[in-house]
Amino acid sequence: MKNRTFFYIFLATYSIVTLRLFHLLYHTSKLVVDEEFHLRQGKHYCNWEFHIWDPKITTFPGLYLISALFLSPFELCTTYALRLTSVFASIANACLIFAIRKKFTTNRTDPYVLRETISLALLPPLYFFSHLYYTDVLSVTMVLAMIYFSIQEKNNWGALMGSLAVLMRQTNIVWVGFVLGSQVIDLGLSLTLHTRYRQRLSGLFSAVIVLLRSPRLVGEVLQRACALFYGYILIILAFIVFLFWNESIVVGDKTAHTAAVHLPQMFYFCLFYAMFSCSQVLTASRQVLRFICKRWHLSIGCAVLFAYIIKQNTIVHPYLLADNRHYTFYVWNRFYGRWWFARYLPVPVYYGVIVLLGFNLFGARQPTVGYSVLWIVATLASLALQKLIEVRYFILPFLVLRLLQTNVRSSRKLITIEMAINVVINAATFYVFCTKEFYWSNYQEAQRIIW
Repeated sequence: MKNRTFFYIFLATYSIVTLRLFHLLYHTSKLVVDEEFHLRQGKHYCNWEFHIWDPKITTFPGLYLISALFLSPFELCTTYALRLTSVFASIANACLIFAIRKKFTTNRTDPYVLRETISLALLPPLYFFSHLYYTDVLSVTMVLAMIYFSIQEKNNWGALMGSLAVLMRQTNIVWVGFVLGSQVIDLGLSLTLHTRYRQRLSGLFSAVIVLLRSPRLVGEVLQRACALFYGYILIILAFIVFLFWNESIVVGDKTAHTAAVHLPQMFYFCLFYAMFSCSQVLTASRQVLRFICKRWHLSIGCAVLFAYIIKQNTIVHPYLLADNRHYTFYVWNRFYGRWWFARYLPVPVYYGVIVLLGFNLFGARQPTVGYSVLWIVATLASLALQKLIEVRYFILPFLVLRLLQTNVRSSRKLITIEMAINVVINAATFYVFCTKEFYWSNYQEAQRIIW
């Protein structure tokens, strides 16, 4: 009860501070980067002009449909009201993070859950876009709501949230598959535990062997899965039909977002994870170093493999080189792209973080069955097929990983340090946005730097 009271205090403080910052950003700039397309499209939908579509927009119209549903009846089709959508979604995200994290933490009354909730709610890229009219924040809300309802075994509601998540961003289909796959694997394991093989069953792979040896059991699993999880299945089938009809996952401007295998995206995600998970990095640093030193042959081999992947598969999207309104532009042009050897320097960091992720995903005594493997598959599908390096793409894999892991627990001191670092990064990001401006020849408005 006490922990819940503290959460309400945090939520009230979070809402007030976010609204104050929202007013600051609104009065600083009323048009930020891709809001040029999103705001215009949102106003069309808010005015029930559904026949108008901007070809520059590459996502489904979920964000704009939500705007039409909740703003149009009150005639609030303004930039201010449209942007405010992300603020309310951000507050909902904080509630969902707290609820999901409680479910996956052993001691639910521990104040650690609240501190971790604060840290994750203040994740700098996610928190910054909570003040703008982008798809990302509401997309996170729908995915988190889907996960929340799935762990509550309310799968019809979960499927509804999953369909809304896909309407926000097409790539969220991988998280629908993640939830469905986890549910099916858990169902399959629970059924095998009640068979005559129970005494021999020691884990997920043993359960798979049992299933493969028993066609009747496989049929029972599939029959029950279709009855329980039909909503998720229908979403995936509908999406497959869309892919065949559209011949691409992208709507609108397909030329700017063609799919391609881009494995270094996983390395960039490792940097993202290390930057915003210092509590876990510091907790496991000695264990990771011992692993690297003890298995030095493996470590050297992986480092060589990573360097080969970087050499052969690094893709530099034209937008990355041209758009100086994003931090990734400066990171690439002043480090990765400045010297030929620079992109190889972080290889030890990549490997260290991958070892850490391996501990977090596969080191639990009682892991959530199917979660680890499916998270890797979903993350690869959502990141490694993207040419463009976008910090926003890393948000959902990061949150899902942090929220659903059961075996990782840092000290209160370290999670407090992580909270403080996120606050400092957020403050610096807002300061740069509000004070640094420059002009493009084809725009009258001042341009600013964002994630």
